[in-house]
Amino acid sequence: MQCILVDGRQEVAWNIFKQKGPRKGRNSRKDVEHFLIDAIESFENCDYVEAIKRFQLIIKLYPDHPIAHLILARAYIGLKDFPRAIVVLYDHLEIVPDSVEAMIYLGLAYFECNELELAQERFEQAMKLKANSVLARENLVITKISAGRLEEAMADLLQLRKERPGDQNLVELVVLALGKMGKWEAAKQYLQQNDGSTTLDGALASIAAEPH
Repeated sequence: MQCILVDGRQEVAWNIFKQKGPRKGRNSRKDVEHFLIDAIESFENCDYVEAIKRFQLIIKLYPDHPIAHLILARAYIGLKDFPRAIVVLYDHLEIVPDSVEAMIYLGLAYFECNELELAQERFEQAMKLKANSVLARENLVITKISAGRLEEAMADLLQLRKERPGDQNLVELVVLALGKMGKWEAAKQYLQQNDGSTTLDGALASIAAEPH
């Protein structure tokens, strides 16, 4: 008997899976992968509560399933339940110690908990694993700006600007850093030189000073 998901009866299949678990034998992994896809679909539809229930059940049956742990953590982040996300991300790292994604999401979660030093450490760890990670490098800069380490942040930004001169996000981050340093005239001039179509107030209003 093939997985009954193939005929579209997802809820019936899911209820059987909850009651009995996956079938034993060569097709059991295929069953779990089908349910994993269903759980991911709930996550992608922003139904985080349902996604969490489904990932938790998969993890209960397969404690070392790395994808289930990672996306479960992202679902908690979607609900802004950052402490739970942190716990699950460390569980994921027990399975995949060199997970760059997990390190970045840990940095994000710590940032949202205002644990800026821990956030910086996680972003730096992500960069050690993948030196060219754009998300890790930019979020590290944002964390330094938020922590008041403005000179360090500016040095990092200028290096990033050399590497990616056309990246508008970096222009806005430079403007933000200069503004926090009280160098408003320099911020205005920098913005005019790099994006004459945007006002200083408009640029500052568009900046979300948090990891993204």
